Amino acid sequence: TIVYFDAFSAETRSARAGLTIADMFSREASAPVAIGAGYVDAAQALLGTLVEFDPAPALRVTSYAWDAAANRYVLRWSESRGMGQALTDVDLALMPARLPLLADGATSLLVETSAAYRAPFSLGIAPFTNNTLGPVEMMTFTVISPRFLPAICFDPTPLIPTNGDEIC
Repeated sequence: TIVYFDAFSAETRSARAGLTIADMFSREASAPVAIGAGYVDAAQALLGTLVEFDPAPALRVTSYAWDAAANRYVLRWSESRGMGQALTDVDLALMPARLPLLADGATSLLVETSAAYRAPFSLGIAPFTNNTLGPVEMMTFTVISPRFLPAICFDPTPLIPTNGDEIC
């Protein structure tokens, strides 16, 4: 039972960490300076500290909007750290059932996290048996609206702030 308790504890930490990271992005109010790659890197490091059981968790943050005229979600920007590629417009088109309805032009953030949990020892019951003792992925999928700004902007060149290349 200690393995199950530990697994449920890890799942709870993973969910809380994912919500914390999403809330952190939603509260960003650094306009006119946008967040940069360093901010996303620091968020991934914080995620690792919060989950504790995976030193290198994965994080993907995506800003998107709803275009009522085109009847589709439009990608603003997406950054991924250890979670495969950044999302594209095609990826967003494949997940309309998972994304909430938005007003025309409204933006939202999608924050996805993944952390690998490894059981401390074999329990003999799946998924914690000798032949399936590999890591169990604890994943979160959180959609959250920006709190203080209409959109959270991303700056691919943060060393040169407000040079016009910000993506909102």
